[in-house]
Amino acid sequence: MIILNNLIKILILLFFYSCAVTTDVPKIIKKKAEVSKEDQYFEKKDIFLSPLEEYEIDFRASEKFLVDNKIVGINISHKKLPVPSVVRISNPKNLNNFLIARNQKNISDVRFAVSQEIIDRLEVKSNIYLEYLKEESLILRKVDESKEESKIKMDSTKISLENLDDDQSGLSSELDYEKIETLEAMVNKYQGMIMVNEFNNMADAKLNTNNIKGLGLTYEEKDEKIIVFAGPFKDNDINLKLDFLTKNGYSNAKIYP
Repeated sequence: MIILNNLIKILILLFFYSCAVTTDVPKIIKKKAEVSKEDQYFEKKDIFLSPLEEYEIDFRASEKFLVDNKIVGINISHKKLPVPSVVRISNPKNLNNFLIARNQKNISDVRFAVSQEIIDRLEVKSNIYLEYLKEESLILRKVDESKEESKIKMDSTKISLENLDDDQSGLSSELDYEKIETLEAMVNKYQGMIMVNEFNNMADAKLNTNNIKGLGLTYEEKDEKIIVFAGPFKDNDINLKLDFLTKNGYSNAKIYP
């Protein structure tokens, strides 16, 4: 009888012990899950950045495009341009109608894709004129590179909305206003002009452009250099003049700015 009572007591103790162990397990798991979630908050963001050497290019071209409904806002996707980068895009028939766009990564095999908004605003049908902006592109890359390191800087008293926007579609605030205003001012001043080249002094400038003086050359001094401009030309004529200059040895010629 004594043995039976002892056995019952042991069974009762084992029952309560098993209940206590079972109850503690979910608490331990939950605590670990909370720690894991907190750790993940400071993980690096998965942002694609082209290597710096890919930014050392000079790209200007008029190309056919396709509309991609996955691209929204003033954004494009061009296989030959670094990601991210800044591009001035315009209507080849009206270069004064231009936008400052961001080139983003696209998983499709299309060489050049744009959003429907760009088509509507530029009023283009087949081709878009692109000009890669190196300085602005490098600034934008630095912005995205800082976003890759962490979501936000916890010690900063000023948090940019861009840092909190995973699906950013516009340019950085460092680029938008000042850069676009500068470009617009330059477009107004040099409307229809082509920058032929820059030279060390006036004598070299006139000697090396003597055979194209019929294009209405203008000489300007800037940063101790002499810059030669041709024009102004009409919108439907400027691309022909640019093609003429590049084919006749003026490889640095470009539509300005």
